[in-house]
Amino acid sequence: MEDNKVKSTNSDEIDLSQLFRWIGNGFKNFGQGILNFLAGLRFTFFSNKLFFGIIIIGGLTLGAFYSELISKKLYKSSMIISCDYLNNRILDNTVEKLNLLCGEKERTGLANELKIDIATALNIQEFSARAFVSEKDLVEIEVLKEQLNNVAEEKKDLVNKIISKIEIENKNAFLIEVKVLDPAIIKNLEASLVSYIRNNTFVQNRIIANSKALLERKSKLQRESRKLDSLKAVLFANYASMAKENNRPGSNNVILSDKYLTNPLDVFKQDLDIHQQIQGIDYQLSVKPDFEVVDGFTSFKEPDSVSLPKVLVISFFASWVLGYLILGLFKFDRYLASLSKANE
Repeated sequence: MEDNKVKSTNSDEIDLSQLFRWIGNGFKNFGQGILNFLAGLRFTFFSNKLFFGIIIIGGLTLGAFYSELISKKLYKSSMIISCDYLNNRILDNTVEKLNLLCGEKERTGLANELKIDIATALNIQEFSARAFVSEKDLVEIEVLKEQLNNVAEEKKDLVNKIISKIEIENKNAFLIEVKVLDPAIIKNLEASLVSYIRNNTFVQNRIIANSKALLERKSKLQRESRKLDSLKAVLFANYASMAKENNRPGSNNVILSDKYLTNPLDVFKQDLDIHQQIQGIDYQLSVKPDFEVVDGFTSFKEPDSVSLPKVLVISFFASWVLGYLILGLFKFDRYLASLSKANE
């Protein structure tokens, strides 16, 4: 029995040692294969230096020619708009429509949509847009707010303060980018593009409805404010009457139509609150935060397209790889020719 156990133990140790040896040999062969491959590339390059030199010089020449004479220099600019009624799908559909119009040769459709001249329309190459704050960030904020609300009822004030700090200010903001051939048209394009988005039927209807609701609310608050002004006048008259008649000292009650108003300061607080609400509505009607331009287009003098040095670097490596492919195809053709001769 003991001999059998010793033999099984030795066999297990032998198997493990062989396994590790095979793994080590595998890594060694893999590393050696990489070195042999690199050495073969080096040998091929130096054996055909003239050929590679011609290929690389030709590639650099074509790259420079393409960069300076053929490729268009594009200038990119971006703007940020904030709109409570836009979403990613509406904006993506709008941008897709504009890009389709950019693909037309005459650009009359783009000029009519944006209400710009043909020269400006021909300069526009591409539009793009995305949410300034990603949907992932918005979801994470909402989850965090929900978790904070479930902390404890007695710590509600602290929770509200934390929520106000983590609230994203521009969660309805969108980044719109445009690529043009002439950066001088950027500023004129901004007004046209903003007007085009604002005049979208979906957005326009909601802007009008919101403005109408604000005006109606302001009118109602003004009526309530006038009523409070009349009530304050009555209160002042009653206090003056009380002072003349020397009512009972120490009493804070005001006689008003045989009824008692125990705390007249509430009237003044309510009037101040209404006044602040009216100011807030005037601010919204003036600034119109439901649709506004946060940051407009800026004209940049440096093109956004690939620069000449980058084109030359790309051309160099592309020519280098192309040289190896040509040599590989040439050797493969010679190999096939030798096989056909052997078969004959």
